[in-house]
Order: sequence, then structure tokens, then C-alpha cells
Amino acid sequence: MRSLGARIGLVAVLLLVGALGPASLTAAQPTAARAAVALGGNAADPALVAAQAPIRLRLSGQRLAVETPVWLGEERGYFQQEGIEIDHVTFGSASEMIPALATGQLDVAPMPANPAMWNAVARGVQAKIMLDEGTYRPGQSEQALVVRKAVYDAGRGHTLDDLRSLSLAITPPGKATTTACALSVGLRQVGLTLDDVDIQPITFPDMVGALANGGVDAAMMVEPFLSRAVQQGSAVRVMGLGDIYPNFTIATLGFADSLYGNRPAAKGFVRAYLRAVRDYLAAEATPPGDAARVEINEVISRGTGIDAATVAMMTPPYFNPNGEPNHDSMTYCYQFFRDQGLIPQPIPEATFQTLFGTDLLNEVLDEIGRVE
Repeated sequence: MRSLGARIGLVAVLLLVGALGPASLTAAQPTAARAAVALGGNAADPALVAAQAPIRLRLSGQRLAVETPVWLGEERGYFQQEGIEIDHVTFGSASEMIPALATGQLDVAPMPANPAMWNAVARGVQAKIMLDEGTYRPGQSEQALVVRKAVYDAGRGHTLDDLRSLSLAITPPGKATTTACALSVGLRQVGLTLDDVDIQPITFPDMVGALANGGVDAAMMVEPFLSRAVQQGSAVRVMGLGDIYPNFTIATLGFADSLYGNRPAAKGFVRAYLRAVRDYLAAEATPPGDAARVEINEVISRGTGIDAATVAMMTPPYFNPNGEPNHDSMTYCYQFFRDQGLIPQPIPEATFQTLFGTDLLNEVLDEIGRVE
């Protein structure tokens, strides 16, 4: 039990925070629970959580499986313990999110290494690339090339060089996506370029119907839509994106400059996210049917709207347990899109040096420890 002096001290701290007003409260929120622990409290104590209004962060997404760490972190109270409440904003494609992040309509958003992101950085948009939101390893990719079953059964679409004669769905805007960047590496190995492929910009959910009705011959699909198309019998999985470009970081989570400047809130988000990532990876390492893995599948099912049976069939996304994106794959895409003429204005080297929020991430890793 706390001493009377400790309780009086805690009350004094809370009164002082209230007297500072809303502007000061926002910056103090993520650390308030840890301050209470120092006074003998419990960070998850409902009374303490209720005593502080959480900071609300607007986060965009597409209801994809790679958003699982955020959903899991919410369900397990990790963000709440950091004094953070998340408002989810759904977008049709990642390219639409960058302008919203740049104009202050979002606090956290995917920052894939596509032209939309690089052009925003070249124009001076203030944002930081922070956390891995999906890295594809060989044999473990939740985005893959799939081919319409009728086309595959006819002997076409078994290899990348077959794409020359096929229509291929890629999420909008098609060629100017990180998916296309990674695919270009594999195409180059068989003597092709993206210009040799009939690319159709179609959103991930709409790819399911396009394959079923013959609207396209093939698609670069992401889970859980990939498993849905395979389960329906309209598509055959051919090759994972991690086999085309090993250890390719498909997307990162970026912080608006205003959030990055609020160090307590930014570090609180990173802490909660990494706790969820590590829980997720531990669960995915268990055998199918294990209770921890079933729980993760249910989280993905609720987040994506896909039934749990389909989720259980799919290839799960992989995340770096330390949150570190593959910088090399991102800078490769920058140069690739520059060569394509899709990034007219070059990004100064000095900007590259400050674009990644590595220092803040390292501060959090020093606190919670790194995973080898």
C-alpha cells in the first residue's frame, strides 16, 4: 500500500498537469503512467488511465494483414498503457495517404518507397520513416504473384517471363508502386522490364473479382485477398515477392513531423508497436492450432473482415522484431523510380541522412532490448 506522502505527491502531480492546460497535457500523457509507477502505482491501473485523457493519433490503413501489430497492440492495451488512442482512417491506396500525412490530416501513415512518397520528400514534406510494416523473406511472403487458374492450367504464367503476354493487376497506380519496384528486379533477371507487361491498376479487394471473372490474367496480390482467391479456385499462387526480391521492405510506418517532435508520444507508439510485433512473431512460431496463433488469426480476421478459416490458410506477414526497415531496398526503389522519370526532383543527400527516425527507434530499443 502506498504511504500517505506518496499518495499526496501523486495528487499534486496530477493537479499540476491539469493546471498546465491541454497543450502541456498532450506531451505529458505517454509518460504519465510510467511516472505513476515510480510513485508506487500501476501503469495499467484503470483509475490512473482514466485520470489522463489519451492523446489521439490518426493512423491510416487499408485493412490489410500488415496492420496486425497495431490491432494487436490495441486489443492488448499496449497503446492505452502509453496514453495513446488510435483513430483509424481507411484509404484506397498507400499513394493517397502521403498527401494526408504531409498536410497534417494524419499522424501516422504507411510510407512505402513509391514515387508519391519520394516526391513528397523531395518537395520538403516533414515526415520520418520509422518502423517496418512488412518485410518479405524468401519462402515467407504475404504478397505474391498469382495467375488465373484457367491461364495457369493452359500452361501459361508459370514463370516471370510468361508475363510478357499476360495482363497483370497491381494496386493503383500500378507501375508507380513498391510492388512494381520489387517485381522489376525479377523481370530484369529474365530480360524484361515493366514496359513489357500489361499492367492494370486494380485495388487489392477488387483483384479477387477480376481474377474470378477473367478481367485480368494475373495479379500481385496481398493477404488475405490472396488466400481468398486461391480458396475460391480462381487463382494459383506462383511466386512470393520475397523470392523475387529477398528481404524487401514493402512498407514502413511514417510519423508526421508534429508527432516525431512530441518525443514522449512518438516513443510511446514505437514501444507499443514493438511489443505487439514481438507477441505476433512468438505466436506465429507456434504450431497451427495453438491457442496463441488462433488468437492472432482472430485479430487479423476482425481487422480485415476476412473469415478466420481463410486467415488460417494464408501466409502470415513478417515484421522485423526491432522495427528496422530494409534501407537498401528503399533506396533501390528511389533510384529505380528516378530512372523511370517518376521522381523529377532529386532528394538531397542531407535529406536522406535525416529521413529515417533511427535515433528515436534506437532510444526505444535501448530501453526494451534488441532481438538478435
